[in-house]
Amino acid sequence: FLFTGTSDDIDRIEVLNGPASALYGPNSANGVLHIITKSPFNSKGTILSVDGGGQALLRGAIRHAGTFGDKKNWGYKLSGEYMTGSDWPYVDPNEPATFPNDPSTPAARRGQPLKRDFAVRRYTGEARLDYRNTENDLENILSFGTSKIGSAIELTTAFGAAQVRNWSYSSIQDRLRYKKFFAQVFFNGNNSGNADPSDLTGTYYMRTGIPVVDKSTVTVMQLQQGFDLMTTKFVVGGDYIMTKPKSEGSIFGRNEGSTDIDEYGAYLQSTTPLNPKLDLVTAIRGDHTNRLDGSQFSPRLSFVYKADASNNFRASFSRAFNSPASFSYFLDQVQNPNQAPGFALRVEGNPSKVGWQFNRTCDATINGGLCMHSPWVQTGPTSNVASSAANAFPGFLAALPTIIAGLPTLSATQKAQLTGLLGQLNPILSTLRPTPAQLGTVLFNGAPLAASSVVDLSPLTASFNNTWEVGYKGLIGQRMRVALDLWYQIRGDVGQPIGQANPLVLYDPTTLTNYLATNIAQGLIAGGASQAVAQATATQAVTALVPLMAALPQGTVAFTNSKLAADQSIIATYRNGIGDIDVRGLDLAVDYQANDNWLLAMTYSNQDKIVFPEQGGALNALMSNAPKHRASATARYANETTGWTFETSARYADAFPVNSGLLNSFNPNLNPAGAKPYPSVKAQTIFDVAFSYRLPVPQKATWSVSVTNLVDNRVPSFVGTPSIGRLILTKLRYEF
Repeated sequence: FLFTGTSDDIDRIEVLNGPASALYGPNSANGVLHIITKSPFNSKGTILSVDGGGQALLRGAIRHAGTFGDKKNWGYKLSGEYMTGSDWPYVDPNEPATFPNDPSTPAARRGQPLKRDFAVRRYTGEARLDYRNTENDLENILSFGTSKIGSAIELTTAFGAAQVRNWSYSSIQDRLRYKKFFAQVFFNGNNSGNADPSDLTGTYYMRTGIPVVDKSTVTVMQLQQGFDLMTTKFVVGGDYIMTKPKSEGSIFGRNEGSTDIDEYGAYLQSTTPLNPKLDLVTAIRGDHTNRLDGSQFSPRLSFVYKADASNNFRASFSRAFNSPASFSYFLDQVQNPNQAPGFALRVEGNPSKVGWQFNRTCDATINGGLCMHSPWVQTGPTSNVASSAANAFPGFLAALPTIIAGLPTLSATQKAQLTGLLGQLNPILSTLRPTPAQLGTVLFNGAPLAASSVVDLSPLTASFNNTWEVGYKGLIGQRMRVALDLWYQIRGDVGQPIGQANPLVLYDPTTLTNYLATNIAQGLIAGGASQAVAQATATQAVTALVPLMAALPQGTVAFTNSKLAADQSIIATYRNGIGDIDVRGLDLAVDYQANDNWLLAMTYSNQDKIVFPEQGGALNALMSNAPKHRASATARYANETTGWTFETSARYADAFPVNSGLLNSFNPNLNPAGAKPYPSVKAQTIFDVAFSYRLPVPQKATWSVSVTNLVDNRVPSFVGTPSIGRLILTKLRYEF
């Protein structure tokens, strides 16, 4: 959506499947998508196009290219596009009706109705200047592009949907090629539309109303040289990537100002003909980043057998890696200000090269010395106290009537009954001061856990995958083309789904029941009640109070990290994977040219596993968040003489569950209390049709109509997204 060019400017799109780190470096472990725009030397002239149709969509684009200079060795291109429309409506069931009345929400939005803006507006512009000297085999290309999203809705996994307003993106690139030497430098910059965290004119999170400030930039420099040595062709190169995340404190909070990431890499690739039909392709690459200990190495070994001019087979091994994203290190932001009474939920990055260490300097006889923060203790929520729920008991009981009044899970009748009961028993409850021996504690992180299971979180490492692949690509007969890939991967350190880091400190229901029942009965008897009445009242009280009290956190286990040493929030963070996972699959593409006019094509992809409970456990399993099976079938008719083309296609995707931060359909219990579960993505088959006609006018003019989702099969393609229905569009394209 931030692509700065126009569709008329695209020459071709190249897709490199599978791991590509040996040449492309970090974050290319799953492949590379290369959008190649048209050269002005080969596409001189002007193109005007206008689209319109359903969802109030209107798009206008212009592209002009030409050459100049005595030898016509200078080329230029200018393009721009404007698009407006209306997104498919969708309301997230977990977005509040009004923005929270919380200090983290801007004052102007607190308590105001929350309403999605489904309007979509987008502007782009791009300029390019080429110099080409064919005599010296020299070429230089300078380009600048900008795009702006006036309005849209974008998903984030950590904070839910964001209402995008006035988000702009800019890119400038210069690339030079001289014979076998290549060099380029480019700069990409974001601006989310807000000048600072108090600005309300730009992008904001829908659930909280908090403005998003993103002024991050990336600068990349690359060098590459090719040379031959005997029969072997070599390519050697190096890269430098400088990432500068910047959010004015809105995204990176207390980490702002220390978020830069520097990455360096160098590689060598060789192609050696072992015989006229067999080539050996090798590559080795090394990368280092200032945010990870050590370096990453990405070797590649491949054999390519060319049976003839139309058929080749290959077998390869590659190792590739992904560095953690910047937010995985530096994120520091409230996700839910009221995750539980007295406790916000904060999403935090895992500190680079440091990780998380729990504070174990408190009473060694209680949970191995683990400390906690609690808003209910007398010394205040920033102090370290022993991780016993008993320490929070007096303050929590005093605040319980207010807590009950604010609980959305209780009816008005229940709130009145509980408040009345607490008022009746307050003379007794307000005097109680339990000891840790009298009132037990449960540490809880999705499930009860022993203190010995609370272990420090290691700093993040790069994830890697080792991939073995065999493939075939060729022409069968004169009309059928086939591409088949079979692959097997072992992935390590892939990272677990984001999850809670610090356990909650809860009451043990059994000892809480015994403690309350005994003391309430004794207090009533001391006040003159009979033993029978006292016992009955105590039983009624514990039946009503214990389930409620035992479910509410009394504290959170504390960290030693200085930036969080005084934070009682519930912390969700990123962590490394445990061991390796393996996955295999295949990709198949076939097309058949039946005659000069008709082309038939199909694709099929399969991944054998999409749920990995070995990472994150059975309750919070890592997922591909994608289907096991995908397929498509296409029939296309084209007649150059009459100018008519027609295409119809069917696309199939299998059902799949999702576990992606807040967008979780796998285990609803992982969602915040009171959150409504998301359904898993259903299997879907979508039919599309399109036709175009070259108009009989002197210039090149084409009229086309496309219908996506012909039968209006409204099924969301992902959790938290709208159901996309039938869309009819028409386009007029004029070239001169």
